Amino acid sequence: MLNALKRICLLAGGLLLLAGCLAPKTSGVWVEKGRIILSDPAFAANLEVVRDAREKTAEGFLHAQVTLQNLNQEDFQCQYCFEWRDENGLMQTHAPTPWRPLVFHGGEVKEVDGVSPLQGASDFRLKLRRMD
Repeated sequence: MLNALKRICLLAGGLLLLAGCLAPKTSGVWVEKGRIILSDPAFAANLEVVRDAREKTAEGFLHAQVTLQNLNQEDFQCQYCFEWRDENGLMQTHAPTPWRPLVFHGGEVKEVDGVSPLQGASDFRLKLRRMD
């Protein structure tokens, strides 16, 4: 009885391992380009970070601005959100920003900007994901 149970557990574990190997290689892969984080390598290949900048407002909030260029001649839609980080590099999880739509036309250059919802942010990450 115990040997049969061991065999079933080994078989189940092997099937789970095999199922994991069959998953697409790009699922869950995020590509970083400096402060910009893109949802997959194919998406990242079509966007160039032209410039990113940040400054503190007079009230102590962080203002971030990123200029992106669509290297492809086709239009595509995506979503973006900012992650705000403190002076230690820790994400300010108590101040999430919503995903917002963004449309890129072929070859277009766009600026995306945001202001941290809390004082004390000193850095940011801009996350982009494709919206198909």
